[in-house]
Amino acid sequence: MASGRTIETEVGRDLRAVAADVAEARKAAQDGQAVAGDGRIVVRDRSALYAVMTPKRSELLRHLRRTPESGVRAPARALNRDVRRVHEDVTTLAELGLVLRGEGGRLSREIDAITSTIRIAA
Repeated sequence: MASGRTIETEVGRDLRAVAADVAEARKAAQDGQAVAGDGRIVVRDRSALYAVMTPKRSELLRHLRRTPESGVRAPARALNRDVRRVHEDVTTLAELGLVLRGEGGRLSREIDAITSTIRIAA
């Protein structure tokens, strides 16, 4: 299995700093410079992080790392979960870039770790 990447979550980062990073990347892109994602997900607080990274979603990510699947039925069956709930989780995780949807609906995950920085003071 190829080595994956690490996604960093930042909890409680000042939204002005996030906006400045986005503006800087946008300007660079407008100037024709290549802009790659930096592998960060910024959330407003711990509640938001926990709402996204539920135990069931973490379990799904671990499963997809071990066993890429075609569609949501196979992981739902393997994890003894409702297909509709797994579909919702896959959609959310794909929007965050944590799950990849390939040809034919193939689901996989290229990350090995999710780290968190929780800011106590802004």
